[in-house]
Amino acid sequence: MWILLLATVAGCRSARGGQAAAGGLLVSHAVVPLPPSPVEGSAFLVVENRSATLNALTGSQSPLADSVVIHDVTGGRMTPVSRIEIPAHGRVALIPGSYHLMLGGVRRSLAIGDTVPILLRFASGEVITVGAPVLRYTDAVNDLPER
Repeated sequence: MWILLLATVAGCRSARGGQAAAGGLLVSHAVVPLPPSPVEGSAFLVVENRSATLNALTGSQSPLADSVVIHDVTGGRMTPVSRIEIPAHGRVALIPGSYHLMLGGVRRSLAIGDTVPILLRFASGEVITVGAPVLRYTDAVNDLPER
């Protein structure tokens, strides 16, 4: 009995990333890996659509960057996209090698422990601001789910 309880507790780890919600949308696992460049970075997160209606992430920004652009990686090439559809009762993971956010013109050096506020705009009109902690790369991606 104790072994089962300990195994259950050991397997339950809270995600390290930021979380926020609005309407039928939940944003979780928001993280920024420590950028190797002082002026560019990336952000990863998960968007869950708990409503019965298709929605889409249509834009983002941050007060710490000149631009935050939605990108996709296909065929090993990173390309900007105008939106990411989030199916009704579904989720989309913005993770390495797939959809993600690129921060351009980062206005100050980021350090582990900083929090990057990221504003996300959706086709439904919802706007969600989530705080994404800056973590070492392996810590940032460790809790991210699959696409």
